[in-house]
Amino acid sequence: MKVIVAECCGFCYGVRRAVDMALNASKDRPCATLGPLIHNPQIIADLESKGVICKNSLSEFSSGDTIIFRSHGEGPEIYKEAKKMNLDIVDATCPNVKVAQNKAAIASKDEFYTVIVGEKNHPEVKSILKWAGENASVIEYIKDIPEIPENAKYAVIIQTTFELERFEKILEALQRERPGEYRVERTICRATAERQAAALQLAEETDAIIVIGGRNSANIRHLFDIVSARCPMTYHIETASELRPEMFRNCTKVGITAGASTPDRLIKEAIVVMENMENKENMENMESFESMLAAAEDVSVYPGKIMEATVIQVDRDGVYVNFGYAREGVITYSEWVAGGTADDLMDKIQKGEKVEAKVIPGSSKDDFVRLSKIRADREAAWKNIEELPEGEKRPVNVKVLRIIKNKAKNIVGLAVAVESVEGFMPASHVELRRVEDFTCYIGQELPAEIIEVNLEKRRIVVSRRDLLKAEREAKAAAWRKAREQRIQAAREARAAAEEAAYDAIEEGTIVTGKVLKIVDFGLFVEIAPHLVGLVHNTELSWDRSVKAEDAAKVDDVIQVFIKKIDRENRRVALSIKATQEDPWKVEAAKFHVGDIVECTVTRILPFGAIFRINEKLEGLVHISEIAAEHINKVEEVLTVGQTVMAEIIKTDLENKKIGLSIAKAKKK
Repeated sequence: MKVIVAECCGFCYGVRRAVDMALNASKDRPCATLGPLIHNPQIIADLESKGVICKNSLSEFSSGDTIIFRSHGEGPEIYKEAKKMNLDIVDATCPNVKVAQNKAAIASKDEFYTVIVGEKNHPEVKSILKWAGENASVIEYIKDIPEIPENAKYAVIIQTTFELERFEKILEALQRERPGEYRVERTICRATAERQAAALQLAEETDAIIVIGGRNSANIRHLFDIVSARCPMTYHIETASELRPEMFRNCTKVGITAGASTPDRLIKEAIVVMENMENKENMENMESFESMLAAAEDVSVYPGKIMEATVIQVDRDGVYVNFGYAREGVITYSEWVAGGTADDLMDKIQKGEKVEAKVIPGSSKDDFVRLSKIRADREAAWKNIEELPEGEKRPVNVKVLRIIKNKAKNIVGLAVAVESVEGFMPASHVELRRVEDFTCYIGQELPAEIIEVNLEKRRIVVSRRDLLKAEREAKAAAWRKAREQRIQAAREARAAAEEAAYDAIEEGTIVTGKVLKIVDFGLFVEIAPHLVGLVHNTELSWDRSVKAEDAAKVDDVIQVFIKKIDRENRRVALSIKATQEDPWKVEAAKFHVGDIVECTVTRILPFGAIFRINEKLEGLVHISEIAAEHINKVEEVLTVGQTVMAEIIKTDLENKKIGLSIAKAKKK
């Protein structure tokens, strides 16, 4: 029977952090948790044996006591009361739960009605509900949606250990039945999602699945529910002592998974017991589970296990070690140190030297067990790597080690040294532009940000994109600021020059200007530095048929008359026509009262007729001046186009009027 362990299982960062904090706190003072630190009876019992007891209420604590807030978190009133009681607080709240609590508090401040999707009686959910305030409630199933009051804005927050697929179904139903503005916070813990995905994948590959963890753990229950739906032979156990051979009858592959609150020790115990179940004779001779575990632990070797070994021989093939197993181990020089060779290392490694090495795949039953010192060192380095809370980044300096290519020989990114381990920088995160040749980056130290940390997969991803974007935006902002300053300075200089120009001009004067622009309605003419006026089409010429493009060209220097200065609206009305003599007056001045002229009827009016004297002049014959005798209608005597002789009886040059008389001309 082959035993396969899920790629992601066991302690998550939040649980490991909480346990470490509790143990560290207990080293130098008595302390107690407020409620169970995590949902795992074995860990709680282990903590109690080391002096970390569990109390169920604040009333059980006295002033000066050390209180440990559990990983599921507490409400704000507990923090206030604990401080009021002068308790020494060790806050072991999971960072992911903290994020959910903060988002709930922000939603309340922003006047959203907060809906928490999760188990109503779970301590984590209760703590988030406290941070959300009065306008909040919890739903666990779709049937709970009618309990949600109608509101304009909803903030939806998920319990960190809830099943994501189930959450999406509840969210869809909620948005359908309670329409409005939604702020959806998918605060499910990444470790929970990864464990669920890895367990589902394992269920596809095995005949049976063992789910290890406390029966009071929500994430274990969810894990069991989703796995059992895909693999009928799924068993939930708390410890390896519950395993029985009949669970795996006719099974060739059995999988093991565990929740985020399950310690590695329980997983390893289950592996040992299941590996030894195949040996019936061994099983029959075992007096108890404990004796079987003790006997098997001495010989349990599997890929990934870290072993303490002693160097017993060094030759050109590698370093041979004894680590208490039936077979000896071998560490090749390339697995002793990166790029290591026999020539470099043979004389430096001494017999009897103690090392930690990791079991790696590739050993056969008749061969040495293959080990790696490099990978063990990396494991040790990974213990110092901090988890990255969801949605956050961590600044870091990295050194580029090499270029990474995929199976198709395409470059996918760079291997970098980051926080004493090897990390990955995707090719698209090296620069903002596309990079064709990454060779020049090898050996460079670059500022970057950690954007992903997966302790279970030993994966750390870094990026320079946001740093480069921020740098580019800072440069752009500085350039924009400098440009605005230049523009403002130019505006102020222009305004000062314009003000000086306004003070230097007067209405009714003729000045010289330069044509800057020709438009449909006239000409813009600069008559002083930064002072531009308009010559409207009506002021281009005495001849109304003249257009702007006919009057002048751009850059022409012309004489203009200042008609009006509007300082308030910063407008100056100019005229070219006013600099010229009125052609009508010039022509009219050639005629005098008493002159007899030949003229032609152009229009008939009720009170007289308009006559054209020449191409530029017209005059009016009043009905009383058409004939010596009285006439009733002009049409009785005159027709359009008729030519007659008339005497000029009046000239009004100011108002551009000429009076004519046909009757007086006939008398002469």
